Amino acid sequence: MEHVLLVLALVSMAALFVYQDVLWRWDNLIYDTQLSFWSRDVADDIIIIAIDDQSLNDIGHWPWPRAIHADLINRLEMESPRIIGLDIIFSEPDTNNPESDRLLSEALRNSGKVVLPVYMSQQSRNAVPIEALPLPQFTQYAATLGHVHVDLDLDGIARKIYLREGIDKPHWPHFSLAILRLLDPDFTLYTTPGETPQATSYSAMQWSRELPLLIPYAGPPGHFPSIGYSQVLKGQYPKNLFKDKIVLIGATAEGLGDALPTPFSGNGGTMAGVEIIANMIDALNKDLRIRQVPLTVLLPLTLLLVALPILLYPYLNPTHTLIFLSGFILVTALGVAMLLWFFNLWVPASGILLFQLLSYPLWSWRRLVLAMRHVNHELEQLLAQQHNLSLRGERNLADEIQFLAAFIPLAGWVVFYENGKRMLHQGNVPPKLRQPLPSATWLIKDDQRWATVDYQQQTCMIGLNLKPETTLDDDQLKLLNNLIEPARYPVIAQPHYLEDVLQTRIHQVQSVANENAALHNIINESLSSMADGVLICNGHGQVIISNRRAGWYLQGDDDATITGRTVFNSLQHVQLANNLSWMPMLQQVMLKQERAVSEAHHVSGRELMVEISPLNISDEQLPGFVINFSDISLLKANERKRSEFLNFLSHDLRSPLSSMIAMIELAKNKNRIEDLHGILQDMEKSTFKTLHLAEQFLQLSRANTTETLEFYDIDFNSIVLNAIDQLWALSNKLKVDIIPHFQHEELWIHGEPDLLERAIINLLSNALKHSSTNSKVIISVKQADHLIKCCVIDQGSGIAAAD
Repeated sequence: MEHVLLVLALVSMAALFVYQDVLWRWDNLIYDTQLSFWSRDVADDIIIIAIDDQSLNDIGHWPWPRAIHADLINRLEMESPRIIGLDIIFSEPDTNNPESDRLLSEALRNSGKVVLPVYMSQQSRNAVPIEALPLPQFTQYAATLGHVHVDLDLDGIARKIYLREGIDKPHWPHFSLAILRLLDPDFTLYTTPGETPQATSYSAMQWSRELPLLIPYAGPPGHFPSIGYSQVLKGQYPKNLFKDKIVLIGATAEGLGDALPTPFSGNGGTMAGVEIIANMIDALNKDLRIRQVPLTVLLPLTLLLVALPILLYPYLNPTHTLIFLSGFILVTALGVAMLLWFFNLWVPASGILLFQLLSYPLWSWRRLVLAMRHVNHELEQLLAQQHNLSLRGERNLADEIQFLAAFIPLAGWVVFYENGKRMLHQGNVPPKLRQPLPSATWLIKDDQRWATVDYQQQTCMIGLNLKPETTLDDDQLKLLNNLIEPARYPVIAQPHYLEDVLQTRIHQVQSVANENAALHNIINESLSSMADGVLICNGHGQVIISNRRAGWYLQGDDDATITGRTVFNSLQHVQLANNLSWMPMLQQVMLKQERAVSEAHHVSGRELMVEISPLNISDEQLPGFVINFSDISLLKANERKRSEFLNFLSHDLRSPLSSMIAMIELAKNKNRIEDLHGILQDMEKSTFKTLHLAEQFLQLSRANTTETLEFYDIDFNSIVLNAIDQLWALSNKLKVDIIPHFQHEELWIHGEPDLLERAIINLLSNALKHSSTNSKVIISVKQADHLIKCCVIDQGSGIAAAD
């Protein structure tokens, strides 16, 4: 079974790699290597006129006047070529020499067999592409047009072209295809099933492509016959050299034109775009096409070639296994090469070869004796520690039922031995049930629940007597089912055959390892769920364990990596109170074994309480320590608020009250009614001021507590209208109109109306106070999605941008 699982895992991974094309770089490398050994004779009816370095020296710097190209075309026409492919872009007029454009246009018209290129132009990466055509005076006399794009793979190598491209529906044929169709209107491109493009939607904003084709290079750069541009102009060539031939004109000089790296670049450097066109004309004319094996064939082939070696390993002598695999890999590689060289069929084989190679170490790993010895050694250690590391102690059924009673109302319960004798009981005990019970589930009878449970190495019967009219919800049912769950320690079967010993040992190791992993997971989860940050450090000052909260407190990120760093590096952003140093605290903990506590401040503004406790670590001479961080920012903020309230009470309320006391003392010395009347008016003002301050203090206290707030449904528009009514006297006095704008007649919310009204009053009163006479204050209320937006707009001076 393990062997089968190993085979399935290996072929599944291989299939995934092939499906996701993970090894595309290696596939390209293998393809390039195989193609570099491929060389074929090319047709003698294709010749390249190269704009090479010698031509640049003879004629001058590029670009040349277009009259020179016109002269070349006129000279070629005297040789009667079949077609002329002019791979040069003429998308802009020659402003320096307009006459040159006219001469070239006349040469194109007189020839009637010149093919010109089309290319995609894009001003920036996100810009809309456009089709860059030759100038209209050139286009109208060109025999046909074709695109000259070559598709570059992710590694920058030119291996593929698209036979049709263009904006919206791809309507421009490739330059090579355009030439062949011009020579033979009946030229047909034969496609295999699956290669014909399916109907799809096109966009006038996109450059579309169809019919991808691997380029069947005839050989390295320079494989096609060529002659220099300047040589042709000088007439330095044999007579009838271009007669009845396909003449391609393009740049081959260094730094000029579209020289691209090809699978042959390792040997001959880059290849000019005009030579790539020559390769495509030759290949298409011969119907020579490299077809890649479709994924529907490649996946089964991969599964077969990867699974076959590992399926045969059990029947081979271990000494011969490696030799067999080496031969199998060699045959696979040669077979892939033969398919490409002789049948033009490309099989991406890097995934096949990789997983064939991986099959041997995986198989060897499964059978190594060292694995058995390692398992035995680990098993001895883990079994010795299993009891101490166990997450579950001896089961106490009475305690478990007492714990269950905290969640489920029980009137009583009872547990019977297998022989029917009562083992445990409490409360109103239900009478023993005289019928068989289902396994791993509860039998319900009135208010009673009966089930079997494994306890003290025997199957016991447990009965629960629920209080009358008790209805259990889903969570309570989960608690009930947890009480009768199957045995908590899996029983490992002893081997029946000698060959099962290894598997049994592995199961034993897994059982203990799972227990240890569960314990480790509980520790990690416990630390992670703590509200405080915890750093556990060894005696060398290195953080060996940290929880997520420590990452948040120290780095502002729960996922910050703190483990493995030094404690001083971890605490560099935390400053102890009064600018104290960390060293005295650590010395007190590590050397005196005493706990140390201090307040600290994080650079982000968090206030922390830091507690450092000693920790004895086995096999360590110096004790380690535990640093605990508690966030006391809220506590400190509350202390500051309390101080502010006390300052408010001692200052703002004390001032008017002191004034009143002074005026009372002054009134004692006044005898005239007129004098007392003025003092009473001043006392009235101070009293109202004190009352206003007290009201403000009460509102602030209510807003800062949630204990007395009651929320209920209320129309927000009515809150706004009430606020406007309360400010009517002030607005009338200041001669400022408050104009409400409501988007809806009613907008219902769930909130505390008094505080909401107070907030709106504050906004409106500020707007009134800072508005000029005979102006307006507009308050608008509208709904945006699930929010209510209330805006107060005045015509006052506003708030300075700096504030």
